[in-house]
Amino acid sequence: MELADKSRSCRMSKSVGEVIEGRASGRYAVIDVGSNSIRLVVFKALNRSLNVIFNEKISCGLGSDLPITGRLSTKGVEQALKNLARFAHLIEAMDVALVDAVATAAVRDASDGSSFVEQVKREVGMHLRVLTGPEEAKYTALGVISSVRSAAGLIADLGGGSLELAEVAGDVVGRTTTLPFGSLRFAGNEKVVTKDQLADLTAKMGKLDWLSGHKGQDIFLVGGAWRSLARLHMFQNKYPLQVVHKYSLGYKEAVNFTGLLSVQSYASLAPISQISTRRLKLLPLSAQILSIVLEQIRPSRIVFVAGGLREGLAFSRLPIEEQNRDPLITVCMDIAGRAARFPGHGKELADWLAPLFPRETEEEGRLRYAACLLCDIAWSVHPGYRPEYALMESALMQAPMDHFGRAFIGLATMTRYSRRRVPKFAEQIQSLVDKDSLGRARAIGLAARVGETLSGGVPGALGAFSLDINEKEVILSYSEKGSALVGHMVRERFTALAKHLNLKPLYTLE
Repeated sequence: MELADKSRSCRMSKSVGEVIEGRASGRYAVIDVGSNSIRLVVFKALNRSLNVIFNEKISCGLGSDLPITGRLSTKGVEQALKNLARFAHLIEAMDVALVDAVATAAVRDASDGSSFVEQVKREVGMHLRVLTGPEEAKYTALGVISSVRSAAGLIADLGGGSLELAEVAGDVVGRTTTLPFGSLRFAGNEKVVTKDQLADLTAKMGKLDWLSGHKGQDIFLVGGAWRSLARLHMFQNKYPLQVVHKYSLGYKEAVNFTGLLSVQSYASLAPISQISTRRLKLLPLSAQILSIVLEQIRPSRIVFVAGGLREGLAFSRLPIEEQNRDPLITVCMDIAGRAARFPGHGKELADWLAPLFPRETEEEGRLRYAACLLCDIAWSVHPGYRPEYALMESALMQAPMDHFGRAFIGLATMTRYSRRRVPKFAEQIQSLVDKDSLGRARAIGLAARVGETLSGGVPGALGAFSLDINEKEVILSYSEKGSALVGHMVRERFTALAKHLNLKPLYTLE
């Protein structure tokens, strides 16, 4: 194909997947060439937090002709080449140090797939690694592992050209399989699916004996088509937090929802503005495929996951010790490092107020630690908006966490800045936590408020004070040196903490 667009003249300075010479930024990028679209994701650094600084998807439909011709779409190839050249320009401009560029089902299965790979290398200077089916399933599973703590069950990733299934238990990827059923391949150009095609998928899944071992477990759903199902369900149920990751439905609710959606027309779905037109057209098909998966697996619930292939590629490049780090704590440390006045103070604060929660679980302690790390992120904001800012930054941060955790941390950090004013968003997400957890989140925020007032947020200053609790009292102890810092504001805020705990405030001089 002759190049008419000068933008394609940019070539990668080194083959993709290798360190690019002369670039010390530490930025990492993944280019994902799929059957429906191509995507460039740039991460600030290759580490456990995987903070995304750029994310762009272009719909090319490379695999749209595959069910009919067995070849890549001519128009799709033209669009892909043009936009891959654009991605190469952006990678150069962003000083990205390491790039992984991969292609999946459409390029893997098309008769002219290898020719397309050579064309990309020749005209753009980019080396595309064509993943095998097992490799695609493995990296997708690693993406789930990286974003779901102690994931156990079955992973299902629906793309444009294939359906990947993989076992996962903790940090271990088990058996995998790739089935030639994707939203484009399944539907063809007519965007409809036949009964024979559905029967074929049912039959192929029925031959996978190992799937039966996952009945009653969770199934983790990956891919844009199924994330659109989650967004639609959120919209219909007026769900207060529009974050797809870790959104879940019980088995019966999932069956009812997919059954209803499977028979909908595009006309009935068109008024839904939260989902793109292209995704809306494929929603009934996606629901039909999910219905078959549910029928075959009968999971306890379905869990929608944001992390997938791209996150799995990044995770696979991390050393073991980095993989083992807690991503939530890592993200909170990164945020504190950028936003807090004295970043090291958050950990001290978490340790200082720990005696108030002697019976907390490991997970409760983890969330308390995360909230304390974020306790000073709103100091530079106008005082009248600090509670709202802290709430939004904490609840909506780029971190792989469930909705309970987002609400809990958000409410705790909000309370650190105000015990009275409750923003509208806080009222909405309070429904995501139970009464006891809400009380604990507020207690953390009020205790952090006391600690920040005592110390001014300065590392080491809390060493002159200690907190304790008994059946009747919450106790603030301090040395002679620290007594000068126990002023009116400290006493007022300590009294508020005691009142919340239904205890009496007690001051002791050590």
